[in-house]
Amino acid sequence: MRTLSSKLKRFLRNVAVAFFRLVGTEVHDYRTGRSLGRGLILPWRGRIHLLGFHHAFVSVPLPQKRLTYWHQALAFTAHDEVDHPRTRQLEKPPIACDQARVLVLLLDHRAPEAVEKTLSVWHAAGFAPADILLAYGGNAADFAAIAHLNKFHLSGQSHTTGHHQREKQSYREILTRSTTWLRDLPHTHILFHEYDHLPLVPNLPARLVNLLNSENADLLGYELYRRDNSTHPHWLANETLTYNAPTAVSMLGTGHFWTSEAWQAVSLDHTLADWYLELDMPTTAHRLGFRLRRHISQNSFVKALENDRPSLEAALASGAWTLHPVKDAKTLTLIRSHLNVGT
Repeated sequence: MRTLSSKLKRFLRNVAVAFFRLVGTEVHDYRTGRSLGRGLILPWRGRIHLLGFHHAFVSVPLPQKRLTYWHQALAFTAHDEVDHPRTRQLEKPPIACDQARVLVLLLDHRAPEAVEKTLSVWHAAGFAPADILLAYGGNAADFAAIAHLNKFHLSGQSHTTGHHQREKQSYREILTRSTTWLRDLPHTHILFHEYDHLPLVPNLPARLVNLLNSENADLLGYELYRRDNSTHPHWLANETLTYNAPTAVSMLGTGHFWTSEAWQAVSLDHTLADWYLELDMPTTAHRLGFRLRRHISQNSFVKALENDRPSLEAALASGAWTLHPVKDAKTLTLIRSHLNVGT
């Protein structure tokens, strides 16, 4: 019943959004002229409501060419790409690709059989069991039945919320527990993936390390954008009035690639721990002076919703490194077969 109710609510929401975009107006960035999408702008009870837009806006009062007391104009713009310099003195210089060792931190909560199938895909991609750390959020009996040795059981429920943004889903326990593991491990980089985010190429670590180094960055993320003082819901739903730093950044909760130094530093800083994870983790990294960059060439293959991503065939043809979300067994089997034959 709850699933049916959720599907009905989602359907009605999509119908409403489609209507707002149909009857609404197109908004352009006043600086660049770029379209920021269509939607309905509705004044109501002394407020301006933006309905149906998919971009995060920053409102700007326009300067007047001629002084008037009866006419003022508000315009909209969007933040520039996240491209801030590193301001932190690193403990170690960037690590060359041939000296790097990547640990996949994999989050899963499903039955042991499903977990093993996903692990087999990572093994086919060239990751040894010692280079995969499983953060398991299912029950204790299923955790004990999983044969993979490098694993820890999540005791809290903050990672398994029903409405992630509204309930402020958090990966703070994962950060803390994995940092404890890292003290005894030789890994130089962390690749965090949710269970439905799968690799498509066998040399993923080398590609990621080379990209990170070429960007002179400490963190690569998907859908990495600046959100402070904008209409983005991740910003509006958090304690924005008490946040006095000039920049807040959001990214997808899966697929982020870190240096171990940056990952461990963020795990120890709890200033924004009560924020939704997609805002907390990158904003904390930025606060601490690390350099963040977006997977620009790979962004189209990693989406929040399955309907928004390309098919496996289209992704492979376009040079995708990974694909998200993959929730059906057939696609998982095809990915494993693709990796096993080395194409």
